[in-house]
Order: sequence, then C-alpha cells, then structure tokens
Amino acid sequence: MYIFQSIKWLPRLAKNRGIRALPAALLLCFTAPAQIPTGQQAATRAVIIGISDYQNEQIPDLQFADADAMAFAAFLQSDAGGRAPAENIRLLLNGEATKGQIGAALTWLIQETRKGDQAIIYFAGHGDMENITIDQHGFLLAYDASNANYWLGGAFDIIYLKSMVKTLSAAKGARVMLITDACRAGKLAGGQAGVQATAERLAEQFANEIKILSCQPNQLSLEGAEWGGGRGLFSYYLIDGLKGLADNNKDLMVSLLELQLFLIQNVSVQAAARGKNQIPKIEGDGTAMLYRVNEDTLLALAERSAQPGNLIASLGSRSRSLAPDTIGHPLYRRFREALADRHLLYPEEGSAYALLRQMEREPALQALLGDMRRSLAAGLQDEAQQAINDYLESAPHEMARRWKLSDAYKTYPGYLGKAAELLGPDNFQYAGLRARQAYFDGLNLRLQADQTEMRDSLLQLAIQKQEQALELDSLAAYAYNELGLCYLRLKQKEKALGFFQKTAHLSPTWVVPIANMGSALQDLGRIDEAIEKAKQAIAIRESYPVPHYNLGIIALRQGDNATALEQFRKAVRYDSTYVDAFYALGYLHWAEGAMEDARAALRRTIALSPAHFDAGNLLANIAIGEGKFPEAESLFRQALSNGPNLPMVHHNLGDLYLQWEKYPEAADAFRAYLRLRPEDPEGMVNLAAALARQQQPGQALEWLEKALEKGYSNFSFLKNSAHFEGMRAHPQFMELLERYRN
Repeated sequence: MYIFQSIKWLPRLAKNRGIRALPAALLLCFTAPAQIPTGQQAATRAVIIGISDYQNEQIPDLQFADADAMAFAAFLQSDAGGRAPAENIRLLLNGEATKGQIGAALTWLIQETRKGDQAIIYFAGHGDMENITIDQHGFLLAYDASNANYWLGGAFDIIYLKSMVKTLSAAKGARVMLITDACRAGKLAGGQAGVQATAERLAEQFANEIKILSCQPNQLSLEGAEWGGGRGLFSYYLIDGLKGLADNNKDLMVSLLELQLFLIQNVSVQAAARGKNQIPKIEGDGTAMLYRVNEDTLLALAERSAQPGNLIASLGSRSRSLAPDTIGHPLYRRFREALADRHLLYPEEGSAYALLRQMEREPALQALLGDMRRSLAAGLQDEAQQAINDYLESAPHEMARRWKLSDAYKTYPGYLGKAAELLGPDNFQYAGLRARQAYFDGLNLRLQADQTEMRDSLLQLAIQKQEQALELDSLAAYAYNELGLCYLRLKQKEKALGFFQKTAHLSPTWVVPIANMGSALQDLGRIDEAIEKAKQAIAIRESYPVPHYNLGIIALRQGDNATALEQFRKAVRYDSTYVDAFYALGYLHWAEGAMEDARAALRRTIALSPAHFDAGNLLANIAIGEGKFPEAESLFRQALSNGPNLPMVHHNLGDLYLQWEKYPEAADAFRAYLRLRPEDPEGMVNLAAALARQQQPGQALEWLEKALEKGYSNFSFLKNSAHFEGMRAHPQFMELLERYRN
C-alpha cells in the first residue's frame, strides 16, 4: 500500500510546486529513499577521482571529468544515493588526484571496508598504455602523470587496481562497484592503441565486482556542454539511471541489467546523433540491485536546470572533512600545518613525521592515526614523484639539480622509505616504494661518482642499488636507464647500450634512453647509428638538449665545426644549465681562436659547475698563453677549493709554478699530486725538477730514481730540460741516467 499511496500523491505534489505534469513512466519509478539492504551494519564507502586539468602539458586536458566526479559524489550523499556520510567519501579532483593521494585513498578504502559493505571506485580522466607489448599494464593517469614514462611517472597501474578489487571482494567480503570513464580523446603516448588496450584491461573481470565502463574498448567517451550544462555523456545518464530512470519494470529498484539497457539506449543514441559510437560496457550479475528510487528525485529531475551547479553545490569539501571535535587538537592542527608547508621529514623537529609519532601516544587521537599515516605517506610520495616527473620531462631546472646533486635528492630515499614504513609491507604500494627508494639511493651514488675521479667503487655500489630496485620491480625502466649510465661511465659500452635498449623497450616515448643510446653508440664508434638515434630523440622532443649535444660532438670530431657550433648553441638554448654543452662551446671557440667567446662559454661552465676541471684547465691555459699567470693561478685555486682531491689540477698548477719560476710552490703542488697519484713517474720527475731548481740535488735525485724505477723513459727531456741544467754536472745524475737507459 505504501508504494501505491506514494505514487498517488506525486502528481499533487508536482502541481503544488508549480510543475505542470510528469510523464507517466517517471511517475512509476520512484519511492521512499533507501539503499539496497546489505545487512544492518553495512556501509558505503567510495573513492571518487575526476581529473580535467593535468599537470603535464603533453597530456591533453579534459573539460568535465572533475564535474562528473563531483556529481557522482553528490549523488552518493543525496537521498537517492543512500545518504552516504561525508567521511565515507574520498573525493580527489585535479591537483588533489596525484598518484600518492590516490594510493592513500584506496588504502583507506581497503583498510576501512568490512564484510557486507559496499566499496565504490569511480575514475573519470585519461587511461593509456604507452607500450602495448607489456602485457596487462594499462594505466589510469593521475594528475601528476608523465607522458614520457607511466611506470615511473604518476600513473596508476591497472594491475594494482585489479589486486585491490580482488582484496575488497574476496578477502573483505564487500560488494565492489568499479566505474570508469577513462577512454577519452587526446594525443597520448600510446595513441589510440594505448587507450584501447587500457580499456581492454579494465574490461577484464577482476573478481565478482560490478563494473560499469563508459564505452567499449574500441570507442571513445564524449563530453560536452549539451549534457547538464557541462558533463560527460556517460556520467550524465549514469546518475539519471541510478536515480530511477533506468527502472524499466517499475519495481521501484534499479538492477544492473536495467541500468545497462538504459545506458546503452540513451548514450548510444546521443552519440549516434553526433556521428560517434559510444556504447557503455557493463559487467557483473545483472540481477544485482543497485539503488531504490526516491519520490523527491522525480521533482529534482523535473526542476533540473541546464547547469550542474544545483546538483553539486551542497557538496563542497565535506566529503574530505573529519569530525569537528578533532580539528581543534593542537597536535592535529600542527600536523596539518606541517603537511601544508611540506615540512614532512627533515628537519626532524616540528616535521609532520615527528608530530605523527607524538600523536601515536595520545589516546584521544587514536581514531585519526590511520588517516594521518595515509596523508603523510601520500605527501612523502608526492615530493619525490615531482622530482621524477620533472626528470622524465627533462626540465632544465631538474637536470641542473641532478648535475649539482642537490641536497633535496639526498632526502628522497628517506621520504620513500618512511612512506613504505607508514603503509606497511602488506600495502600494494610497498614494493614500488622500496624500489624507488633503492633507485634514488643508487642515483645519489652515481651523481657522487660524477663529481670525483675516485668513482669506480661508487659506481659499483650504485649498480647494486639499481639491481635491488629491479628485484622489487622488474619493469622499472628508470632503473635500467641508471644501470646504463653507470656502465657507460665504467667504459662497458656494450653493456650500457643493452640497458638503454631495455629501457626504451619498456618506455618507447621517453626521450632520455633514446638519447642515451646515441651516446653509447657514439662511444662504440657506430656513428651512423648514433646520428639516427639522436634524430629519433629530437623527433620525440625537439627541446631535449642531449641529442643536439651528441650531434655537435660527432660533427666536431668529423671536422664540421659549423654544424657542431649550431648544435651546441641549440643545446644551451634549450637548457641554459647544460654544463657539458657550454664546455663544448668553449672548447670549439678556443680551437678556432675566438678567445673572448671561449672565455664566456667556459666561465658559464664554471659558474654552473665550479669543480669542472676541464673548463677551469682550458680557461687557465688561455690565461697562461697570454702570460696572465695570476689569473691562471686563481682558476686552479678555485677548482681546488671545490675539489681538493682532483689530481690533475694539482699537476697543472705545479706546471704553472714551474713556468712562473715559483719553485717552492711548484714542489708543494707536485707533492699534493703524488699523494693522489703515488705511482705516476711523470709527477715524480716534475717534483724532482722543482727541487733541482731550488738547489736541492739530494732530494731531486731521490725522486728522479723513483721515477726511473717506475719506468720513466724520456731521457731526452732529462738531458735537455733547463730544469735539470744544474744537475748535469753532478756525477750521480749522469750515472743514474746511464744505468736506467741500459
């Protein structure tokens, strides 16, 4: 009787509210608000993601994905959607929807869901697969995704999504609903094939979940202002259907099969009217009941304006709020401030991590700890992820930070390690976090090796770290690329090339490994192949400076200085912090006798890298050639202040002092050199020369004999050099030469 009575008075209610009439079909679709009964204590929890504005400019923005997500969140909180509490919804829009924040929200969903609950995951944004040869690895693109490398960048692997759905359904005993609208048009790394392959991965049945997809795998989703004043076609009709318009048999409940028929009919017709194909895809038990309908929803639909504002205006930020009695707690307030200020881990005092540890000892805050751990873990991930994304885009400021081994890089292993610790080893993100921690540890070791000549041991340690990363994540393209760089520095060029090729296979649109392949091929003497790789890299990204530099080096070695100059200038135009390119420019200008241009480029090199020995050495040699000994001395001293253990700087400084006739200083410089290179006979001869000039024949002969014992054989220099003129009358000097010559 209740049903018929409610229908009976609906027309009168409509008349009283000024609505002329309602279609009979609509009048039979609604009743009192209630959700499908799933047990007395059942709850609905949802993670809702909508991304229209992507951080990476190479990923095309969408128009209304965020509006669709807001509309769905508003539906869940409405009477028609079962009045889900605000604290049971995690709504992530645009810049909030980073990979770290999505991971934190899904972790919350798994941890909080109980048997009999309903768990909903809703995603509106881009989906892609950059390399369709890697089975099953489609991605949902988070806000901070990179178009160059989804695996390393801020993209969410569908394999993780599959694992979570299985956990929620099988282990937790929840009813799972997965709704995705990820087949959007746009120029993405994987092209149409990547979008289609991702859709196919999403269409696979993960467990016994209900799956509602915006279209078939070979189709694209439409969006436009004509639907709700700015919505996706699928989302617009999805919510109308769930509210009751899909109730075809008039039993006052919407089943999955009814929703499927409603969506196919309305979405496909609207798409066909625009010359497009879009047919939603539904998987799951067709008899499953989704929502009861609500009589007031009838009037809301009838009164709905063309704008979506009325639908979502009441949502605001309540879906992400916490209980009011927690907000005033001083520790909680300070924790939130530390998160907002990005004071996450270092320095320790007042950091979000330190405050969390204090909160763990407060009984009144125990209920908050799960959310706080997830929030901090997400923030720690986001900090490192941004550095990774900037590297993938070869952003000049990020390349400069790497070359200088910024202090920030030293913090990232700690950030990722703490994030893993906070989430725990059972979390789906754990292995990936530990893999990236090992990656950054290895990267820091390799960058340290680049700043010292005693680098082989550091490179071996770096290799061990990258191998550890690959044990945790066998498809980590970034680790293969680092291994290639390490082996290139160890002069194992074929091995380096193999790792770069593996990287490019895993991530074919990432320009960095393509350019690195060109560097390895050049070192192997395979010049034609190196040129082709450089051109391939430039075709992917014209503004990436490394392939231009590589082409410049090849041209320089071939004697084509004009082409070399053009390519070096392009490299520094695209990256004004590119140290090697500025040095190459300086060297080229010096070779052509353009000394002022050479000085400018070399000074820029030193400004960017104060310990750059080659630039300082060449600049000092220019000064020596012009008789500017004090300037040369200052350049050598500057290099030593930044790198006191650079042996050749000490050696060249000693040579300068010999020319300058500052013999005690020359002896000191050569002694410093020999402390670093104790087996070098040339350094021993130079020290002997400085001592001979100081009338110290005994010490000079001692060092000369050591040099001859080590194999020194330039007897012509010893017999003719002015440095040993005063020694030639000394019997022991000539006897020493004769003994070792024979």
